[in-house]
Amino acid sequence: MKFGKLLLVGAAAFLTFAASAQDDDEQKRECDRMRLFAGEKGLKVEDYKTASMYLLKAETICGSLDKDNWDRLIGSLKNVVYEETDEAAKKLYADTLIKAYDRQEAAGFYSQTEDLQRGGYYMMLETPDAAKADFYFQRGIEAAGTETDEAYLVNAYYTTYLLYYGAQGEEQEKLKQRMIDDYFRYSEIIAKAGMTPQTQETLTTYLQYAIQSCEALLPMIPNYITNLPEDKETAVSGIRNMIGLLEQYGCTDTEEHESLAIVWMELEPESPDAIAAMLIHLSPSKAIPLITTLIDNATDADEKAGLIYQKAVLQLKAGQYKAAYATGKSCTGKYSADGLYIAAKAVAATANGCGDTTFERKCNFIYAAQLAEQAGQGGAAASYRASGPTSQDCFTENSPTSVTLTCWGVTVNPCP
Repeated sequence: MKFGKLLLVGAAAFLTFAASAQDDDEQKRECDRMRLFAGEKGLKVEDYKTASMYLLKAETICGSLDKDNWDRLIGSLKNVVYEETDEAAKKLYADTLIKAYDRQEAAGFYSQTEDLQRGGYYMMLETPDAAKADFYFQRGIEAAGTETDEAYLVNAYYTTYLLYYGAQGEEQEKLKQRMIDDYFRYSEIIAKAGMTPQTQETLTTYLQYAIQSCEALLPMIPNYITNLPEDKETAVSGIRNMIGLLEQYGCTDTEEHESLAIVWMELEPESPDAIAAMLIHLSPSKAIPLITTLIDNATDADEKAGLIYQKAVLQLKAGQYKAAYATGKSCTGKYSADGLYIAAKAVAATANGCGDTTFERKCNFIYAAQLAEQAGQGGAAASYRASGPTSQDCFTENSPTSVTLTCWGVTVNPCP
């Protein structure tokens, strides 16, 4: 190549490079200008629409933004969405914000502390994206735990319900199970964080939309038991929650409830709550030893009194009349009257086998009537007295004024 031509090629390359450098300088100046305007004309005067406009222009001109300016753009757009009163415009700004989140994340500057808010914006769109919202709600709640705002718990659960409602077949069953699991998880957060009762009530309402009867809930129990965690404490917590849910739906008198109670008893054989869950599935004679264990371990006086009364009921049903009589009479507090009525029933039930003569045996009904009267059961007392000695019986027996009932160690006056 001749020297002249080489010089021309070199000159052209130099001019191209110089033009490119000039363009780069101009781009940098324009980039800086947009960022300056965002601050001066927008953020300083709290005009977030203007700030957002200039920062979006800066992102295009600059090719991207640094962390601080990404934070400014996201913050400005959030304020725009919050302040906008026109619902249609609010949805459009929410869409702009979501897309900005996507680009911020692609640039490597997104913080997962934004997840809960980000999930909320997906539900503000003209066509809400429940799947995307659910992803960010789930991840956000997992990270925030008891610091989660109540509104996000409610929104997250509602979003899961929408996914459940729109699903079919196996996918819907999976989401139903997730609604149960999330209900337990969120309820624990609500309790630990001391949130308002309304939050818990709202979750319960959404759960009831998905599970409206025992028939909808019970088929899930066998699989639930099969997939219990290996960790004992976690498994027990899950069983306790599921049993509570079954009780809430009135599903206690079922094989599924019994299956859960059996597993619970295997894991915690001396747990009062496990024993209580198991009691309703046992015959009275088998339940009595368990309730005795509960009584022995009870530390609360009112709880213990209630258990003693329940034991008297079980003993009566089991035909253990003398034991039911003794336990019934030992009842205290608000159970004392009911306990006396149990004792009266026990006396009446054994009347025909207590005493050497027919007259003595009839006298047992006098004692049963006295106990029933003390219990406030006037109708039962009258019925028992009608089975006691008649005036003719008294005449025949020379109207005794006292008869000792050997079975109960008391004396009654059968012929007053």
